[in-house]
Amino acid sequence: MHEAGEGKFCPFCNTRLEYEYYQYSHIGKFKCPNCNYGDNKIYKLAKNVDLKNKCFDIDGITYVTNFNSIYNIYNFTAVISCASLYNIKTEVVKSALSKFVLNNGRLEKLMINNTETIINLAKNPTGVNVSLRILNEDDDEKELLFVLNDNLADGHDVSWIWDINFDNLNNVKRIITSGTRAYDIAIRIKTSGYENSKIEPYLNLNEAVENLYKTNTKKYVIANYTALQPTRQALLRH
Repeated sequence: MHEAGEGKFCPFCNTRLEYEYYQYSHIGKFKCPNCNYGDNKIYKLAKNVDLKNKCFDIDGITYVTNFNSIYNIYNFTAVISCASLYNIKTEVVKSALSKFVLNNGRLEKLMINNTETIINLAKNPTGVNVSLRILNEDDDEKELLFVLNDNLADGHDVSWIWDINFDNLNNVKRIITSGTRAYDIAIRIKTSGYENSKIEPYLNLNEAVENLYKTNTKKYVIANYTALQPTRQALLRH
C-alpha cells in the first residue's frame, strides 16, 4: 500500500487482514486469517471493468456510465445490488446509471477559456488519492490546481496531507497551489520529488486561477471542503 490504508487490521480480533487485491483506503478483497471477517456473500460482482470506455458487466449485462473511476464502479455495483434486492427492473437501472452525472464540483467537467477543466472535491487523503488516480490514468498533458483551506469546517490540522501519494504524477507539467494553506501543500508536493520550479503557490485564489489559464493545457482542480465553491466560482468567472 503506497497510500493511507485505513483497514489493515480486523476490527473484531485485531489480526492483520490479508488482501487478495487492494484498490484504495480499505477497499479491496480481504479476509481475516483468524476469524474470517471479510469472507462475505457477494450479491453482485462487477466484471470486465473498462475504465477507458466507462463500462462494466454484472450478471452478463453491460452497464455504461459517464465515469471512469474505480470508486464509482464500486458505488454503481452497490446501487445495482440494492436495486436487485427490491426487484427494480434492470432496464430502469441501466437507464439511470447511463444518464447520471455529478455536478457542483464533484468530478465536474467545465470548459474554461476553451480549456477542458475537471474539478473534484477531496476532503481527506483517500479522496485526494482517488482524484490523483483519475488524473494519472489520463495520459494527456495536464496541469493541476490544488486549493487547500484550514477553516473550521475543514479542520485546522492539515497534517493529513502527508498521507497523500504525490509520487509519479503522470504527465503533469505544472502545479499551482492556493488556499489558506497554499504553502503547506506546495511543500508537501515538493518533498514528494516533484520539480520545485514547476510549483507555483498563490494565497490569493483569483491570482492562482489567473495564472492557471496562462496556458491552454488540460486542467485538473482538487479543492477541499470550504475551498470547493469559492474555487468553482473563481473558475466560472474567469
